[in-house]
Amino acid sequence: MDRELEFSALTGEGDTRHLTVEVPSDLRYFDGHFPGDPLMPGVAQIVALAEEPVRRCWPELKGVRGLRRVKFTQAIRPGDTLSLTLTRTGPKVAFRVHKNETECSRGTLVFADS
Repeated sequence: MDRELEFSALTGEGDTRHLTVEVPSDLRYFDGHFPGDPLMPGVAQIVALAEEPVRRCWPELKGVRGLRRVKFTQAIRPGDTLSLTLTRTGPKVAFRVHKNETECSRGTLVFADS
């Protein structure tokens, strides 16, 4: 059975939160991306690694209206341990995903105001 991501307990408070996640080898996002050389697709990094924890931290935010300055700089593979930092400024939440000290992805989710 393909698994979802399981996040650690959130730390931090107010406008900045931190968490870690172990990437399981049977994560459903690896299916077909790419056989023999699996890596997490960018859309999974945005939805599963960024948007899902944002919803846990700030459930009052409305739907995602857009993305800004999204960069994918390092491949995320099965077995990786990742750290995630979320920083909220009003309806915008910046995310940064790191593997050890190496940044894997970053960007900003823009949520609807009302």
